[in-house]
Amino acid sequence: MRFTQISGISPGSGDDWFDPVLTEDTPLYVDPFLVFEDQSPLFADAHETVVRFFATCRDLVRLDNGRRGRNWDKALRLLTFPEPKEFALGLAMGSPNGSGTDEHYAEQMANALDAISRAVERRVAYVEMFALFVPGLGVDRISDIFCNILKSQFIKYTQQVCERHGVSTDMISVRHASWNATTGRWSDARLRLPRSPVTGGAVLLTPDRFLQDIPQRITASGFYRWAETNRNASLRDDLNYDLGKELSQSERAQRGRDLATRRPDIAFDYVDEVAGQADPSPYDVEEDPDLPVASAVERRADQAAQREDRPGGRRPNVVLAVRDGRRRHQPRAEHGSRSRGLQVLRRLETARADRGQTDVEPEAPAGRRGTAAGVHEQRTDLRRVLRMRRLYRRRGLRGPQEAGPPDLRSLRSPVRVHRDAALR
Repeated sequence: MRFTQISGISPGSGDDWFDPVLTEDTPLYVDPFLVFEDQSPLFADAHETVVRFFATCRDLVRLDNGRRGRNWDKALRLLTFPEPKEFALGLAMGSPNGSGTDEHYAEQMANALDAISRAVERRVAYVEMFALFVPGLGVDRISDIFCNILKSQFIKYTQQVCERHGVSTDMISVRHASWNATTGRWSDARLRLPRSPVTGGAVLLTPDRFLQDIPQRITASGFYRWAETNRNASLRDDLNYDLGKELSQSERAQRGRDLATRRPDIAFDYVDEVAGQADPSPYDVEEDPDLPVASAVERRADQAAQREDRPGGRRPNVVLAVRDGRRRHQPRAEHGSRSRGLQVLRRLETARADRGQTDVEPEAPAGRRGTAAGVHEQRTDLRRVLRMRRLYRRRGLRGPQEAGPPDLRSLRSPVRVHRDAALR
């Protein structure tokens, strides 16, 4: 379900907004570098707004001299960013509700601001800078942070679109609708915006010229690799790094974070160079060459069609023939609802079949294709599958045809079983 379907409008020649899929996040991101290049009245001061936000946080950290106190806690509240689900962008595939950044990330970002303020008199101009200090701060969370900081501009943009097209709106509560540099606080607000029938909350639109599907440009491992080439003498003589040692990706990232903390000035040089070389081209939503937008729409349509084809909502039988000769059977429809683990196993092995690793007989459904969304989900699915297999072996379950439909609610959780096995 897309925004144009619930609003009953179509973009005109003067419209440049992205039509979001409301039922789940689309794997595209608001790219700060593209927004900073924009000269439209609403977003012309976007760069300065981001600079002022992090300057406010830095000043609060300075007031407590890097120690936990009233101002430090205020900085942490400013640096905590909920998932801006109003945009329906990112990697929370299957629903528009993602995780955002919690106090764990806020604490590390505050520590980064403290380290920067002690070393150099420069203001943080890019959200991506924190990826050099905070592990796990990837492109999805960076986009979330950026959308929170500029949410008031996106609210005005959405209201202009709705007013131009006569879209019906409601008074809806919006978290982090704005922030105040003087008080150092976020403000929630009730605003007139279009309502999502999926979340019940507001829908916020963004210009499609701001969207990208790019991997993260600024990374800790990339920073250290850059420093090895461009700051070789400083690494060897000033910081005593062993440059002859072979490093893994994770070791290089950890050393990059250590270097950023010890020498923020070098980190700024790296960020400035990357920003100067950034590609200003947005993702081509109209052509959609890699299909992240189309796949999100088509996946929902396929799921709806499959439900309509199942009498009484039952799942069809699925028979999978695995390469090594072992066979796994989807439980028969008369068994009713199945465990989450078996559903995951079916999706994972169907995805493998699409890549030529498994032979699927004709009665198997299409399943999830190897799109960007599928790749993201398969890693999590594999962990669940392995836990379910351990659980089945411990309980002596050989499969639905031999052992009958298992009632997993009477068994211990896969996580607990995994933990017990690790302790043996």
